[in-house]
Amino acid sequence: MDCGSYIEKYLSAHVDGELSAEELRAAEEHLAGCANCRARFAEERAVKSLMRERAQMLRTPAMVRGSILAALDAADSADRRDRAAGADRPARSVLRRARLWIPVAIAASALLGFVILHGVGITPAHAITPFDVAVNHYTQFAAHFEPTVKSNAPPDISAAYMDHKLPGLLWNLQPSGYKLVGGRIEHLRDGSPVAFTFYRGDAGTILCTFMRAQGFDPPPGAIHAMGEHNYYVYKGYSICLSYPYNGFICVLVSRRTMNDFVQDIAASEP
Repeated sequence: MDCGSYIEKYLSAHVDGELSAEELRAAEEHLAGCANCRARFAEERAVKSLMRERAQMLRTPAMVRGSILAALDAADSADRRDRAAGADRPARSVLRRARLWIPVAIAASALLGFVILHGVGITPAHAITPFDVAVNHYTQFAAHFEPTVKSNAPPDISAAYMDHKLPGLLWNLQPSGYKLVGGRIEHLRDGSPVAFTFYRGDAGTILCTFMRAQGFDPPPGAIHAMGEHNYYVYKGYSICLSYPYNGFICVLVSRRTMNDFVQDIAASEP
C-alpha cells in the first residue's frame, strides 16, 4: 500500500474504527513503516476528537439553521417540479440541485468554522445567579478594583476570608503571568458573605468569586471539563466553575478566549 492509497481510501475510516480486520492489518502495516502517514493519522484523530468535544453540546446558530432549512426547502421544491415536468430534463435537474445544495454546504461549513474557531458552547438560556454575580462584579472591578482587605499578602487575604467563614483558598495565577491585586469581602442580598479576589496580568484580568451555593449543581452547557473544573461561555465571558468544599463554589471569570483561559487555569493552582 502506498501513501496515496492509504490517505484516500483508508485514513478516515481508520480513525473512525470502520476498517475490516483485513483492511486494518494492511493500514497498520503501512503506518508502521511510514512516518508521514502516522502524522496524518494523528492529526486526523485530533481534529475529529476536538470536533466531537466541541460540537456535542452546540446548538446550531439560528442564522445557520435558517440557511440550511431554506436551502433544503428550495431543493425539495425544485425536485418536485422536475418530477412533475417529466424525466426529459435530467441534466438540468442535476445542475439545479447542485446549485441549490451549494448554500447547504456553505451553511454547514459556517457552522463547522463557528465550532472550531470560536470553540464555544452556548450561553445558557436561563439566568444563572452565581455566574451573574461573578460577571457583574468582574465588569465593575475590571475598571476599578478597591480591596477591603488592607493587605495584598496572600496569607492576610486568606485569614480575612476565613474570619468571615469563607474558604481561605487563593489561586496562585503567577505561573500564567497574573499578579494578585487584592481581596474584597461583600455580602449578597440574602446576607451571605462573598469573597472576590482580583488578578491582573499583561494578557488580561481574572476574578475569583467564592460564595456559598449549597446544592448548586453544574448547569448544562459546559464546553469543557477538566477534573473538578467545568468551563462555560456565559454572556460573552469565559467562566470556570469549581467546588472547593462544604457547599461553596468558586467562579473564575475573564474576558480571555476560552482556549487561553483554560491554559491559564491549567497552569495554575488554588
